[in-house]
Amino acid sequence: MTRPSLPNPLAPVGYRRDGRPIYPILDASPEHDPNKPDDGPGTGGVTQDNLSRLLAREKTQGGRAAVKKLLDGLVSATPRS
Repeated sequence: MTRPSLPNPLAPVGYRRDGRPIYPILDASPEHDPNKPDDGPGTGGVTQDNLSRLLAREKTQGGRAAVKKLLDGLVSATPRS
């Protein structure tokens, strides 16, 4: 029984529309789908709820910082007697 030969890693497997070559990715598994998220522990993924909560907090903090900067500018601009 003979093993099938592997493709030449230096030979392009195709070409993009602009003519640039597409080379094979070495050590890639045909069973691995890069578009499918891994569900293993410790993946560090962020859920939609957590992301919404983090963005709301950042927005609130940004608003507070803008108000504080405005107030500091107004206080320093008022003439003192």
